Amino acid sequence: MRLFSIAALLVAVFFLLPLGVPYLDNAETYRVVRRILAIDKEATDFVRGLMPVKLGGHDLSRWILIVLAFIVSRVFSRLARAFGAGQEIRYDTGGTASPDAGAAVNILAGGVKSRQTLLEIMAETKKKLESMEKDLAFLSIDVVGSTEMKVGEDKTQIEVDFREYVRFVDATVAAQGALTSAWTPDGVMICFPSAEAALTAAQNVLNGLQGFNKNVKTIKKNFRVRCGINAGRVYYDRSVSMEQMSDRVIDVAGHVQKYALPNTVGIAKPAVRRLPSREGLKATGKEVDEHEVYQWSRQ
Repeated sequence: MRLFSIAALLVAVFFLLPLGVPYLDNAETYRVVRRILAIDKEATDFVRGLMPVKLGGHDLSRWILIVLAFIVSRVFSRLARAFGAGQEIRYDTGGTASPDAGAAVNILAGGVKSRQTLLEIMAETKKKLESMEKDLAFLSIDVVGSTEMKVGEDKTQIEVDFREYVRFVDATVAAQGALTSAWTPDGVMICFPSAEAALTAAQNVLNGLQGFNKNVKTIKKNFRVRCGINAGRVYYDRSVSMEQMSDRVIDVAGHVQKYALPNTVGIAKPAVRRLPSREGLKATGKEVDEHEVYQWSRQ
């Protein structure tokens, strides 16, 4: 529809072009100009043969064509917007529209204003969202003092070491069934199917850092990390990346991480409740975002 609208607009512009020919020196010596003028003559002659086009001694055939082209452009433009509005309310039902999709289009277009129809659409949308709600856990990991670690070090070695660190973390969390993740330069937020998987992944990262610092990294200072975990019900769609996910559950995991001590895991109470065992966890007596925080650390 949009392409047709643009094409009609270009037609209108085309019939305006011959008006400028008399003002150009030797314009008719060019083949392209002659072709434009020939098409223009055929079109205007056709209009003259269909209807009277003289008004006050002026030939309006060209302007009739231009006005018609503009009208067609506007019609297709409106159709494109209406079609786009209809597409926005299509649901993920295997490529077919919801039974209420037609009604929703009419509402958007100002046709149907039925309170009952609106309520039905809202109820179906709510049902669809509820089917996407999952009980998930989120692990936030950040390198402690990453800026200070890089002082006085070779830039190439810094880049190599941090790239290896990312590989180490990605491999470790993948082993615990990480669903998706998003990295900042030195930190990562990871989504897991359970609080137990998130805690196990965090423990494995902390336990594996000793070997990583001894056998992999080459810069002087060791890698130390803070970890934060939270869990709760979140809308989850496999097609949506971690960067696009937004929920307070995720925010709390990041905040708990910021308050955690180096080489420890801070765990918010909602995640602790979902763990099969609290062995090795210690209450910190602190709250983050109104949640009690527990701590796990290597012995």
